[in-house]
Amino acid sequence: MIVNLDQTIGDVAKQILHIQLAAYQQEAEQIGYADLPPLKETIQDVMKAKEQFIGFEQKGILLGVASYEEQKDYLIISRLAVHPKALKQGIGTRLMSTIMEKNVPIELTTGQKNTPAKRLYEKLGFLETNVIHVAKELTLSKMKWTPRRKVEVVEFKKEWHEEFHQEKQRLKQIIQKSWIEGHHIGSTSVEGLVAKPIIDILIEVSHLKEIDRKRESFEHLGYQALGENGIKGRRFFQKGGLNRTHHVHIYERNHPDVKRHLLFRDYLRAHPERAVAYASVKEQLANQYREDIQSYMAGKNEIIKVIENEAYRWDREGGEEALK
Repeated sequence: MIVNLDQTIGDVAKQILHIQLAAYQQEAEQIGYADLPPLKETIQDVMKAKEQFIGFEQKGILLGVASYEEQKDYLIISRLAVHPKALKQGIGTRLMSTIMEKNVPIELTTGQKNTPAKRLYEKLGFLETNVIHVAKELTLSKMKWTPRRKVEVVEFKKEWHEEFHQEKQRLKQIIQKSWIEGHHIGSTSVEGLVAKPIIDILIEVSHLKEIDRKRESFEHLGYQALGENGIKGRRFFQKGGLNRTHHVHIYERNHPDVKRHLLFRDYLRAHPERAVAYASVKEQLANQYREDIQSYMAGKNEIIKVIENEAYRWDREGGEEALK
């Protein structure tokens, strides 16, 4: 059973240290390096640790522990230890899986020669990102796990329009002089259309260089700056990490993507039957690729191109003042 541990309690810290010393002593022997830092810790060191601790208990006996540090948008595994007498029972996997349920990126470091640990992490989806040579006898593997974004498509909500207007005002206060206009785009802007619950905002500005200077202000509002993110002449920001809430696309006025986004939106607003067809494809893909956002996005490309071509033709034919 997985339990939360309060390492500030002396008896709990003593149990944690008992498992830690036994586990890391075995690792030291395996990798041929006796000077591992966890072997030098005392009960007082464990009690003062700023990490979050969890443990695995069986019949009231603690058999494994793990701890992690919470950073802004990821976790760092500080320790994972299973008592040598309780190995090959899946305890390490249970502890790691519990932490991974937080659904944020995780980083950790383990001995390059610690084959059982590396196999466990690789089985869980961790990838080696770096190799660090600490001493002649010690090489470390730095590893990272990045969770997949889940695909969630929900029914249209009227609240999305109000959320757009509220966020638009916050962004306008940041951008100030360079601001020209802000538009609600994407599926949450088309009434009745199913959508991922992410508000897409397109902003027209006079100078992109002004946006680059305000990166810190966007970060204070909770956004991550991603630069052009694959589209020349754009500045893209996202908010909410893996549980995305907002996308912001910023262009200078007259960038061709401004018209493309607005025309796509207005065409769907004016042609509900095409919105229904688009929604049907999205729902089918969401059911097919529940945990594969890349395949979901790629699957939409064909119908998006078809609708875009229809929208441009509609615009050329004078389609009901399409860009108002």
